[in-house]
Amino acid sequence: MPKGSLINRLRRRVLRYALVSETRKGAHYMTSRARPKASAALGLCAETSPKYSLQPALRAENAAIVIQGPICSADNFTVETFRIYRRHMPNCRLILSTWKDTSREDLDRIAEEGVDIVLNDKPAIPGPLNVNMQIVSSSGGIRRAADLGVEWVIKSRTDQRLYQPTIMSGLISLARLFPPLGAAAKTQKYRVFGMAAGTLKFAPYHLCDQTVFGHIDDMLSYWSPPLHENRLPESFPADRLRLFKEVPIGNLCRYDAVPETYLASQFLLRQGRSLDWTVADSWAALRDHFGVVDQMSSDIYWVKGQHDTMRDVIGSYAALSNREELGFLEWVQLVEGALSPDAAGAYEPVLDECMMSFDPGYP
Repeated sequence: MPKGSLINRLRRRVLRYALVSETRKGAHYMTSRARPKASAALGLCAETSPKYSLQPALRAENAAIVIQGPICSADNFTVETFRIYRRHMPNCRLILSTWKDTSREDLDRIAEEGVDIVLNDKPAIPGPLNVNMQIVSSSGGIRRAADLGVEWVIKSRTDQRLYQPTIMSGLISLARLFPPLGAAAKTQKYRVFGMAAGTLKFAPYHLCDQTVFGHIDDMLSYWSPPLHENRLPESFPADRLRLFKEVPIGNLCRYDAVPETYLASQFLLRQGRSLDWTVADSWAALRDHFGVVDQMSSDIYWVKGQHDTMRDVIGSYAALSNREELGFLEWVQLVEGALSPDAAGAYEPVLDECMMSFDPGYP
């Protein structure tokens, strides 16, 4: 047996021993999920498993995946992500929207995968938490998708990957199944769906901005806000960690210190919605304009968020916190009416609190 294979087997045995030991003797039930780094190791597509694959019956026509940001070179992550999408969704157009100073070698490797490449100038002002960088690269890629004539688009990041083979067709079905409500039905073709982590229950208009899905017309609107060039209040710390520890949630959102809220609130304003920056109105906006897809449905992997935490889902069984996420089931209950924005009055005081630190609930 090759030495590398033996080492890998030993690693897996050590990992399994630790998980089993904690489950049997500790205070937690432990599970694990192994995701292949390389596209060649995936056997989930029709090409490798034609007898069992649903892909031929669930083809996503007229769609594109836009991946924006600087290329993630570790483990060839961005390149392998495009290869996976090409295998899982062969009919989707693939677009990389990145920066003009990207190395030609990296660009050539991605171009070999049949990916359309958009090169953007970096904005003079990056904006709070680089929101302007995200706007420029996202809008550049989505405009290219529009030029290609697609109807549906996923906007993702170069350090995120969706392993679910039928994610595009599934999202299209969701969009058709849950049309916008109220006044939004007159201004949007379909809902804009936030995916992965980051749609918060108690932070106003805080829709996840990392991986977002929608009809091309709605996505063009969502990703075309004015660049954020206003300075934050002088009382706000410049350090990101202090910003979340010292500034109340309500002020973080109202003064556009977080990209998620800036993008969603600007979109809502352009839809003609007035905002009162309450939890109740935020829930109503989620009910009417947006959709939520949880991490497990998309089988998303985020290098930045999961490489260190090793967690698929942010949250703890030990306690609730003011950074709780609003997941798919709660969003469905908002849309159906079982959960009413009127019930949010009890949670408005949370806006005066600062974000709690994330506690996974185990050592």
